[in-house]
Amino acid sequence: MERITPNRITLLRIFLLPLPCALLFLEGYLAKLFSLGLGSLLGFTDYVDGVLARRQKRITTIGALLDPVADKIFVTVVYLTLVFLGYFPFIPVAVLLSREILVALLRSWFPEELRVVNVARWKTFLQMTLAGLAILLSIFNRSYLIIIHYALWGLALFSYFSALPYFYRVKKALRRTSLEPLIWGKSLLSLSFSLSLLIVFPFSGKLFWIIQLALSFYFFRKGLAKASPLHAQEESLLIVAVLLGISGEALFRGELYYSLWLALAFSLYRDGIKSLKLMWEILRLR
Repeated sequence: MERITPNRITLLRIFLLPLPCALLFLEGYLAKLFSLGLGSLLGFTDYVDGVLARRQKRITTIGALLDPVADKIFVTVVYLTLVFLGYFPFIPVAVLLSREILVALLRSWFPEELRVVNVARWKTFLQMTLAGLAILLSIFNRSYLIIIHYALWGLALFSYFSALPYFYRVKKALRRTSLEPLIWGKSLLSLSFSLSLLIVFPFSGKLFWIIQLALSFYFFRKGLAKASPLHAQEESLLIVAVLLGISGEALFRGELYYSLWLALAFSLYRDGIKSLKLMWEILRLR
């Protein structure tokens, strides 16, 4: 049992996430049922790792940071897959995921103040449940998905309501902390890069997975920024160059291709390689 640690279970949830998403592309009822079952099993590990941490007395700082990171990656990858396949409309999903991107940035500033609150745990549970219901309804009667669309808007509003305690804590923390203007600028650039990737998702076509991967790296890096000595300065000029490339290609070509590969390369450089190193370090921890 020493090899089965809470943090390894959390990472396993991230590593196996592409499998239920890939099964949805097979379109058959059996594939959807397998996807639903596997996705539910991965969601259940969110409960298992917490129980195991308390039982093994391994409630650590990095574990407390890693768990919400895995939840954000789970919701982002699943929801954008459902958007691509037409299960979910894009706009409410974009509104919902924008909240996740913003909270991830704020948590990288103040990880102690932004520990997960109970209402946010309910938010995550409802997000996972709604995704499962959408898949289930697509099996039996796809016409009922319109109900899911309305529920999605309600969930988006609830997600912002669940973030109010975070915003209040950040407001109090900012009064005690003086952040340099340069840090503010770099943080806003980092935020704009991730939000821009989310906004242009409808133009990504078959390269939609690049946006999922880049956002996953963003969540992982931001979520563990304070827990890792590998945290580095954002490359502001590169962010501006990538943003200009994305906006220019979207404006003149109407679809994205070259700029998405550029965004992936930048994401790997800024967040991806460091995130993979962090994962390896976590796997080696006893």
